[in-house]
Amino acid sequence: MLRLGLRNVLAHRLRFVLCTVAVLLGVAFVAGSMVFTDSLASSLRRTMASTVADLTVTPASALESAGDSLGNSDARPPLLDNPAVERVSEVQGVQLADAQLAVGGVHLVGKDGTAYDPGRPMFGAGWAHEQRTATFTLLEGTTPWGRGELSLDRNTARRAGYQLGDEVRLVTATGTVQARLVALTTTATTGPAAGSPLVAFDPATAQLHLLGESGWTSVALVAGNGVDASELRDRVQAAGGDDLRVQTAQEVVRQAEDAVDSAFGAAGTALGLFAGLALFVGAFLIFNTFAVTVTQRVRELGLLRAVGASRSQVTRSVLAEALVIGAVGSTGGLLIGIGLVIVLRAALDASGVDLPDGGVQVTAGTVIWCYLLGIGITIVSAYLPARRAGRLAPVEALRDDVSPGQRSLWLRLATGGVALAAGFGGYYAGRQSPGLPGAVILGLSGAIALVGTMLVCPLVARYAVLALTGPARRRPTVLLGAKNAERNPRRTSATAAALMIALAVIGGLAVLASSAKASIDKDIAEAFGTADLVVTGTDGQPFAGSVAEAVRAVDGVASIGRQRSMGVEVADHRLSAIGVDPEVLRGPIVTEVEQGSLDRLDTGAAALPSNIARTLDVSLDDTVSVLTRSGTHRLEVGAVLGSNRQLDAIVTSVDTFTRIGGGSTDSTVYVVLRDGVDPGQAGRQLAAAVAGNPLVQVRNQAEYAESQRGPVDMLAGAVYLLLALAVLIAVLGIVNTLLLSVIERTREIGLLRAIGMERPQVREMVRVESIAIALLGAVLGLLIGVVFAAAIQDVMRDDGIAVLDIPVLQLMITVLAAALVGVLAAVWPARRAARLDILTAITTE
Repeated sequence: MLRLGLRNVLAHRLRFVLCTVAVLLGVAFVAGSMVFTDSLASSLRRTMASTVADLTVTPASALESAGDSLGNSDARPPLLDNPAVERVSEVQGVQLADAQLAVGGVHLVGKDGTAYDPGRPMFGAGWAHEQRTATFTLLEGTTPWGRGELSLDRNTARRAGYQLGDEVRLVTATGTVQARLVALTTTATTGPAAGSPLVAFDPATAQLHLLGESGWTSVALVAGNGVDASELRDRVQAAGGDDLRVQTAQEVVRQAEDAVDSAFGAAGTALGLFAGLALFVGAFLIFNTFAVTVTQRVRELGLLRAVGASRSQVTRSVLAEALVIGAVGSTGGLLIGIGLVIVLRAALDASGVDLPDGGVQVTAGTVIWCYLLGIGITIVSAYLPARRAGRLAPVEALRDDVSPGQRSLWLRLATGGVALAAGFGGYYAGRQSPGLPGAVILGLSGAIALVGTMLVCPLVARYAVLALTGPARRRPTVLLGAKNAERNPRRTSATAAALMIALAVIGGLAVLASSAKASIDKDIAEAFGTADLVVTGTDGQPFAGSVAEAVRAVDGVASIGRQRSMGVEVADHRLSAIGVDPEVLRGPIVTEVEQGSLDRLDTGAAALPSNIARTLDVSLDDTVSVLTRSGTHRLEVGAVLGSNRQLDAIVTSVDTFTRIGGGSTDSTVYVVLRDGVDPGQAGRQLAAAVAGNPLVQVRNQAEYAESQRGPVDMLAGAVYLLLALAVLIAVLGIVNTLLLSVIERTREIGLLRAIGMERPQVREMVRVESIAIALLGAVLGLLIGVVFAAAIQDVMRDDGIAVLDIPVLQLMITVLAAALVGVLAAVWPARRAARLDILTAITTE
């Protein structure tokens, strides 16, 4: 049967080539995402494991992360003082102790005076006291010494255009640093800075520039000869006490590997979801192709049965064809996926993104998954047509007039009705559950409703095509094209389903993205209050507190209000905490106090927005335990605020914020001008005052709102780009269906040509059928996507999406684009139909 299936594929290459392409594209996406993440993760693991000291001592921080995952890049890291370093270095069995410093929040200024973006967080470090414990290696130059010298890792220096001897400018938590480049190094091989862009100073200068005080982030210990690392760890832990955390090399490597798996696992999951969507859409193409080809090969299958083939053999012969297609598509997809990773790495390297060294990593798991998905989905998609082929009775099949049984259609409609009922039942339940739980319920319900719509689509396809073609049916070619789409509602709906899925997701995302941007505009307009200007960091980066003082000194400034931010954890919920000057909440940010008083912030209490209070199940005068990098702190709830995008966090005073472990850097400075001062002129003066820090920007309300909308646009753009693959496969499905339809109707088209239909009219007829299928999928998909996205916005009203904004123009353009897709998809099939030889077509059986 496998040999027969292979011969059938080779004999009917045109029928199956687009099926193979669909599998190939989907598997390429899977392979590319898995190979890319595996390659980066493997390189980082090797890097981290290469130079780890026998023991690593760090402060016992409640939050293990370096801060990035919690938005904590501006929080001062927990530090070890010199007495703590001395205690662990004097433990019996310690041969060498090296106090080290590595902190984030460092920003390189390019030669043109603008902030250089290396694509990854940059770290600052102190030069190792001993080479045996060094986390990076000197490549060129001399060891930096004193305030006027520093080193850069070689890749960062090259991409930023710096050479040995150049003056380099940095911005750190303590302010602006300018020093001469005297050394080029590797990046760090272990610790929080592993693989990241790196600047280094001598230890004392590093403390001055990076911290502004004395302190270390870790101590690397080398065990004496014959000393067991685990026993030494216990002795060091006993000497250091509960304030220190002691880890062996194996534990450090394991923790680093977990962090790598977590970071790349999330990216891999996201890419995997899009790959799954692409394969799911491709399944409709495969199913449709096999359903049509089984119908076209009824006589051939009947002859197989007549010469003695059993039902299972006929079924296996069709599944063998699917196996061949799946194997070829999976192989091609795997190879293309690997090639895409090579191209992507080269492109990222050329654009300045510093990727860890290492080649492309193709694991056995990746190969197995690619073949399992490619072959598995192809066979599953072809199973029902193959089963139908096996059930054909020989005599019935030889009549060549077999039509699909109505019983299965009614069963399908009944199943679809149940799915639709379940989907809209979930819609109602989700509307009753505010916040993220309701949004998740609505998302799942939308997917169920989408499946139900696909199942009942044959029932509505005929009437939908009738409505979409409308008055244009007066034209004979339009009428014939519409009738062709209506003739086989199963095929039409299955072809439209692929496009319907993609456009349902696109339509839903369009509504949510537009609503999010409208909500940002509304929140900023309502919450901007008396502030005339806002000083923020580039891309949300924090900046030194000295910037606020420079702003305060500008002529025309009446008052300023600082805002600081860090990540915290409360009852297993990852949240943000912000510290604000008291005057910020009495003018620059407009707040609605539902309970309590903002005056209690001055006495150490916290204010919680109502949505966070509801999430934590706390109310006025309750106490919350806030976990920060410095430990657990208990804060009394002194006020409950109305929903406010600017204050979607636990709000404290700046003094309380600093007491519980917050940093000394600001995230925002609100500026109130004196009466009569021109905001434009004042903005230019403020920009001149902070010109020494290229990471700081001065914005008015409109500019600030635009900067807040930027991340939404970037995320939506990335998602749309990934969804384009699903749309492409859906287009291939339309092309394939039309090609098979032309083959199926060869005799009919020949008769139409014989009675006078011209070639342009044949092309128009096929084009109308294609447009009808594309519009059917687009309209149904957008309808479902918009309905459920609007419901998601409603339940997320108190979580940042307060305004429903349906982008009607964008959705109309999407529908027109779907019609254009129909036109383009029909080009090849229409051309093939128009070029059929009349006599040959008429004599075709």
